[in-house]
Amino acid sequence: MTVVAPVEPVPVIAPTEPQTLGLRPVLRDASALLLGIACLMAGNGLSSTLLGTRAGIEGFRPGITGIVLAGFYAGFVIGSLVAPSTIARVGHIRVFAGLASLGSASILIHVIDPAPATWFLLRVISGMCISALYVVTETWLNGVATNRTRGTLFAIYMTVVSASLLGGQVLFTVTDPAGFTAFVVASVLLSMAVVPVSLANFSAPVLPDPERMSVREVVAAAPLAPFGAALSGFGASAILGAGVIYAAQAGMDRAATGALIGAALLGGAVLQIPLGRWSDRIDRRLVIAAASVAACGAAVAVAVVGPSHRLTVIALTLVAGGTTFPLYSLCNAHLNDWLEDSKAVAAGARMVLINGVGSIGGPIVGAFAVGQIGPGALFVVMAAAYGSIAVFALARVLIRGQAPEEDRGEFSPIAVGMGPTVSVYDGEIDDLFPPVDGTFEVDGRHVAYRVQGAEEADVVVLLGSPPGRDDPWVDVLPAIAWDGLRAVTLWDIDRPGEPVQTDDVLALLRELELPWASYVAAGSSRSLARTLAAEHPDRTDAIALVRLAAGEQDSTAEHEAIASYPVLLVDTADWDDPEHLADDIAETLRRR
Repeated sequence: MTVVAPVEPVPVIAPTEPQTLGLRPVLRDASALLLGIACLMAGNGLSSTLLGTRAGIEGFRPGITGIVLAGFYAGFVIGSLVAPSTIARVGHIRVFAGLASLGSASILIHVIDPAPATWFLLRVISGMCISALYVVTETWLNGVATNRTRGTLFAIYMTVVSASLLGGQVLFTVTDPAGFTAFVVASVLLSMAVVPVSLANFSAPVLPDPERMSVREVVAAAPLAPFGAALSGFGASAILGAGVIYAAQAGMDRAATGALIGAALLGGAVLQIPLGRWSDRIDRRLVIAAASVAACGAAVAVAVVGPSHRLTVIALTLVAGGTTFPLYSLCNAHLNDWLEDSKAVAAGARMVLINGVGSIGGPIVGAFAVGQIGPGALFVVMAAAYGSIAVFALARVLIRGQAPEEDRGEFSPIAVGMGPTVSVYDGEIDDLFPPVDGTFEVDGRHVAYRVQGAEEADVVVLLGSPPGRDDPWVDVLPAIAWDGLRAVTLWDIDRPGEPVQTDDVLALLRELELPWASYVAAGSSRSLARTLAAEHPDRTDAIALVRLAAGEQDSTAEHEAIASYPVLLVDTADWDDPEHLADDIAETLRRR
C-alpha cells in the first residue's frame, strides 16, 4: 500500500489591518545580529590591545611583538577569501557558532603558552575567525534590510561597531593585562556573540558570484585606488597594532593606552562621513590628498612633541585616526567612479585583498621602528605612508582629469577599526541579477514571462495588474530581487490585457522547474491567487493580496475567502514607487 504524506498547510495569517512595515521591524529582526557583532567587536578590541601590552610583559622584543600582531591581519585576509564558500557549504549559523567558539578558545590559549610562535599562529586563527564572522554578519544584515532601510541599517551597524571597539578600550583600562581576567573577559564576549545570532529567525540572502577582476585591471582603472588602499591599511594597522607598543615604550599606563587607541577609532568614526560627503562634491583625489596631508602633519607633530605630552599626543592621534580610516572608503569610491557598475563587486573584492596585504606590514614595520629608534619612530613611519598617498594623489590629478559627473557614485563608508570584508554594491541591480525572458505554450496559447533574482532564492510570482497598467510589475522585479527574492511575472501574448489562468501559473512552475512559489496578486488576479492556495496547496508557499488604492475595501466574498485561506495582506496605495512596494511585499512574506 502506498502511503501519501499529507500536505502541510501554509500558515494562516490574515490580518485585516495594514502591517507595520519600515525601519522598526527591520531593526527588531536585526537586533540579534547587532548584539552579536557588538560582543565580537568589544572582545576583539579588548584582545588586540591586551595582547600588545601582554607581549611586553612576557618579554617579547618590539619587533617580535609586531610580527605576532601582524598575524591577525594575515588571518583576516585568508578568512575574507574563504568565508563566502564556507558559508555557502555549511550555512551562516554553523559558521558563526563554530568560528566564534574557535576564536574564543584561541584567546585563552595565549595564556597557556606565551611563546611568540604560538601567539603568531593564534593571531592568524583569530584573524580568520573574526573576518569570517564579519562576513556572516554583514551578509545576514543585508538579508534583513530592504531597499528603503538598507542605508540606515548599515549606518547603525557602523555605529555599533565603532562604539563596541571603544568599549573594548574601556574594558582594557579596568582589567589587569598581567593577569588572567582580561583574557577571560575577551573570550566570554566572543562566546556570548553566538547566543543572539543563534536565535535569529530570518535567512541570509543568496548573493551571486561576482565577475572576476584582477589586481592588474584595478591598477589600470584607477592607480590611486589600490595604492591608497594598501597604504591606508598599513597606517590603520600600525596605529592599532604598533600603537600599543608605542604606549608601552613611552611608559603610558592602561588608561592612557586605551585613550590613545580609542582616540584613533573615535576620530575615524567622526570624520568619515564629512570627508565622504565632501568628496561627492569635488574631485575625490583632492580630498584623498587633503586627508593624507592632515594625517601626515598630525603624525609628524606626535613625533616632534614626544610621548611626555600625553594629552597632546592623544589629541593629535584623534586627527591622524580621523583621517586614516576614511582613506580606504575614499579610494574605493574613487575606483568605482572609473568602473562599470557590473565590475564594482569584483573590484571591491580585489580592494579588500590589497587593503589586507597592506595591513600586514603596519605592525611589523612600526614595531621594528619603535624597537630600533624609539617610540616617535612609529609616527614617522606612518607620516611617510600618508605623505606618499598625498604625493601620488596630486600627481594623478595632474596626469588625468576627474571622472565624468554622470559616472560618479556616492561615497560609501565602512566601519572603523576593521578591514572591509564584504564589498558593498550600490550599482544597477540588472548588472548583478540580469532579467531573463522566455515563453511557453499552454493549450495552444503563448505565455511570456520574465525572471529576476538569484536562482537559489525563494520565488514570488507576481500576478495581475491595476487598471490602466499593461505591464505593472516590470519595474518592481529588480526591487524585489534586491530584497533577496526571485521575482517572476507572466502575461498572455495571444490575449493582451487578459488575466492569466491557473494552468498558466502551473505551467510556469514546470517551465522553471519550481516545486512551489509565493504568489502576489493585484486586481482581478486576487481570485486566482486564492484558487492556487485552495486547490494547489502543495505548490503554494504563501499568497499576498495587493490593494491598489487607499481605502479600497474587499467584497464580502473576498473577505470570507481571506478568512478561510492562508492569505497575507499587503496594503499599499503607492504603486508608482516600486522600491517601497517591493519592500512591503518582501517584509510581509518574511513575517508570515
